[in-house]
Amino acid sequence: MNQFRLLFLAISITTAAALGAVNYCATSAFGYGHSATGGGTATPVLVKNSGELEALSGSKNKVAVITQSFKVSKMVSLQDMSNITIMALPGVTLSSDKQDATNSGILYIKNSSNIIIRNITFVGPGAYDCDGNDLLCFDGVTKAWVDHCDFADGCDGNFDNKGKTDNVTVSWCKFHYDKAPKAGGPGGADDHRFTNLLGSGGSDKPADGTYNFTWAYCWWGEGCKQRMVRCRNASLHFLNCYWNSSVSDYCIGPENADAYVEGCYFDVNLEAKKIFYQNYNGTNGVKYVSSYAKKGGLSDISNRTVLTPSYSYTALTYAEAKEVVTSATCGAGATLTVTTDGKISSPCDSGEEEKPDPEPVITSDLTWNFSTSEFNSLGNITSNTTVNGLTIHASSSKSMTIAESEKEISGVKFTHVLKTGGSGSEEVRSLSFDVKGDCTIDVYLISANSTSDRTLNIYTGSYSGTPVATLPALGASAAKEQYQYQGPATTIYLGSANSGINIYAINLTYPAATGTSRIDYLPQASKYIKDGQIYILRDGKTYYITGTLIR
Repeated sequence: MNQFRLLFLAISITTAAALGAVNYCATSAFGYGHSATGGGTATPVLVKNSGELEALSGSKNKVAVITQSFKVSKMVSLQDMSNITIMALPGVTLSSDKQDATNSGILYIKNSSNIIIRNITFVGPGAYDCDGNDLLCFDGVTKAWVDHCDFADGCDGNFDNKGKTDNVTVSWCKFHYDKAPKAGGPGGADDHRFTNLLGSGGSDKPADGTYNFTWAYCWWGEGCKQRMVRCRNASLHFLNCYWNSSVSDYCIGPENADAYVEGCYFDVNLEAKKIFYQNYNGTNGVKYVSSYAKKGGLSDISNRTVLTPSYSYTALTYAEAKEVVTSATCGAGATLTVTTDGKISSPCDSGEEEKPDPEPVITSDLTWNFSTSEFNSLGNITSNTTVNGLTIHASSSKSMTIAESEKEISGVKFTHVLKTGGSGSEEVRSLSFDVKGDCTIDVYLISANSTSDRTLNIYTGSYSGTPVATLPALGASAAKEQYQYQGPATTIYLGSANSGINIYAINLTYPAATGTSRIDYLPQASKYIKDGQIYILRDGKTYYITGTLIR
């Protein structure tokens, strides 16, 4: 085995062991933002454009999942929110190409509390000192957690904080600039790749006088020039972070601030006095714990008392931090698996690099199973869609969605579910299929609200009048419900009587034929085989059997 192979294996083992020591895909925040719980388990609202994102302003107790990438024409402003989670599906990007003071920036959140932002990629037009806006800005946001986000090429900053903002944890985030800076802005800086600001001026501070921020497993990458982080009136904890921009002027810029720097790696060509910049005003302090700088010489500064974190956490070595944070699939950035029903996961918590999603294992042969490949890739359905004889009725304004959802019902394992999203009609948010006569219809379903039981209506011929039957969709548990249809060939319609119902599968079976014991002895019947199943046609009806003998 050659030396390169040995080195590669050593790095892989180190990375896996380090990942096993930290909670890569945490279910809750730690650090100064540990109180952030966001929207909790609220049923997600799906967001696909800036208008729907802006509609969250003023809301409470919500989870929003951004389902597709979009460009903002003007910064989206949200304010007066509480208990809100905003996250994005894998690969979703929010972008802006504006380089002016009025329209630049992507997301501005003001006077809000208990906010979580996860798995979003922000991409700006490049740095230009026009007194513009940031990719993300918190202004008076308290109790917040920003996790697994990617910030690139902000016009002003990548992620800035000001006003009464306080008690925030930023974890597994990457900050970088891929576009060249634009010179000549009215602000005066020809290279304004200034990535993170905490406090917009010397007098800016939260209610208690000190910004308390945790920056954990973050990466300030190529192109970052300054402000990694520029902090005023603050106590910061940097845990297992990595800096490696080749153009950096300084890393941490304090002004009446202190920093507890633990297990961090400064892979930059800067002397210690520019790693913790000493040319700003105020009284400042820094304590380095098991940290490393490329040029060496890190030394504590005790002009201001450094606040030692009192919360619990796991610290890696600085070498482990570099390997983990820079991993392409299990490192800093928007690398989580998010689904439309708000579930967040990652294979990286096991210490393994991310692998392609396996094909779902379907444990039964149902007529229409939304876990099968014919259905599970449909995603958001905005028009009438027919698959294998089942029609999903939807429109752009009243869509239905197939999303990931692991569930076992009556011994059958499912990986995906059809979410009706609301009450049904013949035109939208309903399902229809043809039957040839007497049959049994099994529906595997659950209410979309865990605390509210709902009803699935069944109609024949058309979706009108009084339903011929109803099936319960319980909130507490999923179940297989059954309806026995007796009558001539017709079209069956299914739809919710009121609010959303989640349907995992529909199974359609016809009764076995009666009479003589073998198909061969049914001269008045014709028979055929489809998909390995034996069918017979007799007296205008279709029957099936599971073998050569009729039961």
